[in-house]
Amino acid sequence: MKFKTTAIAMAVAGTVAAPVAVQAGADEIYASARVGTWFVDEGGTGDFDIKSFSSRFGARGETDLGNGLTGFGRYEWDVDENDFSIRHRYVGLKGDFGSALIGKTYHTFYNFAVGPTDNPWWHSGYAMIDYVSRTDKGLTYAGSSDNFAFGATVYMNRDTDENAVDVYEVGASFTFGNDMTLGAAVRGTEADIGDDDAGYANTNDGIAIGNGSDEEVFGVTLSGIMLGDFGMGFGAQMQDDDTSFLADISYSNFYVHIEAEFVDQDSPANFDLDTNTREFDDDRDRLSTTLGYTQSLGRKTTAYYEFNYIDNDTDDSDDDRTAVMAVLKYDII
Repeated sequence: MKFKTTAIAMAVAGTVAAPVAVQAGADEIYASARVGTWFVDEGGTGDFDIKSFSSRFGARGETDLGNGLTGFGRYEWDVDENDFSIRHRYVGLKGDFGSALIGKTYHTFYNFAVGPTDNPWWHSGYAMIDYVSRTDKGLTYAGSSDNFAFGATVYMNRDTDENAVDVYEVGASFTFGNDMTLGAAVRGTEADIGDDDAGYANTNDGIAIGNGSDEEVFGVTLSGIMLGDFGMGFGAQMQDDDTSFLADISYSNFYVHIEAEFVDQDSPANFDLDTNTREFDDDRDRLSTTLGYTQSLGRKTTAYYEFNYIDNDTDDSDDDRTAVMAVLKYDII
């Protein structure tokens, strides 16, 4: 497992510069097939399945526009089985001012508060307050100065609430030592989701974020920690009285990813919002643990294996989840 150990500016470049890290004026078409088998024991039922794990096809490129400006864009599809969905779809400009893009991809909260400690393959976000991955309808600015990087995103979606900005994200980071990076971000909404007659959050009114409320979500990460052959990264998130923590540890091609989420008794995440009934009598502590191994088989070919266990902290063991998978990835073009 290779953790992100450079400045978060490089993580930001994952949505701005790195996706177009081809020679100036060049274009690239690429495809990756990722198919494997997995066993999932969930809800008291266990079974094997053979499936695609985010196989993809895409195109990206950049063009020198002169006057210090570069245009870039990317379109990528998830091509699992018979399902074609969009993973990335954006266009942008970059130059001395930094970079700006608009569309669907990784945006500010992911780049600063999630991405530096994200699990490389499949099992991430099960016990995080707000696992923000590729999001749509975002307009992102990113810039950097020496060891500092910063960014901001606004999401705009036409609806009856007449909010100019539905969700906003702001983040920054500082890189020090041997590429250790400390990053932080906040994600909030301009929409009040309101309460129903029972006093519970009503997600049909406005926009809920994180654990189903309109309170800001704060995230922080510390990545790029190297102790000999061991690499480590840590992260935390907070929304009102809910908190989550995670840790990544890697050694050679082995990795461990641990997430723990602590949900307050009165949190919207502790209620069934469809029936307005309490799902749990007390505070809930969800724990997700992933063990993995990545094996390079040669040019363009990689195998990866994962074991994941999720304890949902209920009295019913059927609510827990166990998954084991083995996947073969081949980069076609």
